[in-house]
Amino acid sequence: MNSQEFAQKLISLYQKENDRELTYEALGPYLCEIIESDAGAYKMPLRKNTMARILHEFYKNILQMEDLDWQDAGKFPDIYDCKVCANSLAQCYVRGLITPRKHSENSWILGADDLVSDIEIKEILKKINYDQN
Repeated sequence: MNSQEFAQKLISLYQKENDRELTYEALGPYLCEIIESDAGAYKMPLRKNTMARILHEFYKNILQMEDLDWQDAGKFPDIYDCKVCANSLAQCYVRGLITPRKHSENSWILGADDLVSDIEIKEILKKINYDQN
């Protein structure tokens, strides 16, 4: 799955659960850019950092949920590899949407640059409460 397909799937699940169409204003500029763009970057396989940005925008704009405290998310060294993605990765981690993986004998990382498998995507999509009724 690529970024565009993932964003469209999230939006579709929300709309189906709530029986309503989302406006561009509700989606926000980042999600609109992804679903409307012809750019090749959004058609590349989905990486965890991009997925986290999409999920974070979904939580902020559509579910209208506030950011949570990072708790211990800052302990993962790869969280800071992408400054734009850091908060999104942290939010997804503290919400239980992404899990760390063992990097070496004594270290864990979020795997921000890892490709996300279809199985992981299905599990993440199940964890989200889309119902706003």
